[in-house]
Amino acid sequence: MRLFAVVALVVVRSWALQAGGGGKVDATRRALSLSPLLAPALVSATDLAKFNKRLTGLGIEEVASIPEGFNAAVESYTQSSPKLWVEFFYPNTWIFVKPSQNTNGESGTLSAGDYGKGDSCALFVGQGAKALSDKTFLTKTLISGIAQKGDNQYQNFELGKVAKPNDNYVLAEFTYELLTGAGFVVERKGVASVTTVGDAVPALIAVTTAARYKKIGDKLKTATASFKAYEKASTMATMPNDDV
Repeated sequence: MRLFAVVALVVVRSWALQAGGGGKVDATRRALSLSPLLAPALVSATDLAKFNKRLTGLGIEEVASIPEGFNAAVESYTQSSPKLWVEFFYPNTWIFVKPSQNTNGESGTLSAGDYGKGDSCALFVGQGAKALSDKTFLTKTLISGIAQKGDNQYQNFELGKVAKPNDNYVLAEFTYELLTGAGFVVERKGVASVTTVGDAVPALIAVTTAARYKKIGDKLKTATASFKAYEKASTMATMPNDDV
């Protein structure tokens, strides 16, 4: 199989060279997407075992599998006081980002995304937990989540379909318009998973442009459906996250 993959890569490069000039990279990408031998592989048993070992060390239940084409993350909400932990899957082509730290403390939040395309998921933690069936409370939580970065403004937020897969989580679809600093209006669409842990209201909010939602909406739903939040169940010190 390894030999076939090498042969396929040679063919791919040949196609790319024939394309010439500025089409070289595009031709390579097109050829790669057509080659089943070079498609993303299932998450290996070794990677799954590595992730589950981390979960076990934190006193968190293991996962049965990690979806094809996804990485898994489990991190504390704040590095300085790791009491609230979150777990979720995200596409393996996305960049995973942790809050930045300096002498003034921490800023930012846990997130992952293909930011150049406008695709991302980000953690938001509100306070003042209420019943998740309260749509006014849910709307307020999601608006606070999409506005937490503060770089842009939004308008015309609409809460869409709300599902409750179990007593502790809700999955909510939504749309809004983003007003960029450059004066453009961008239609955005997303899905979020919201829960409560004590008085905290953790939410994983995944969004993209309305135009791209048809293409990657299922990935956003996979990410949010995998979201879990916990109070730390172990005294183990914070461990570094390794993408798997």
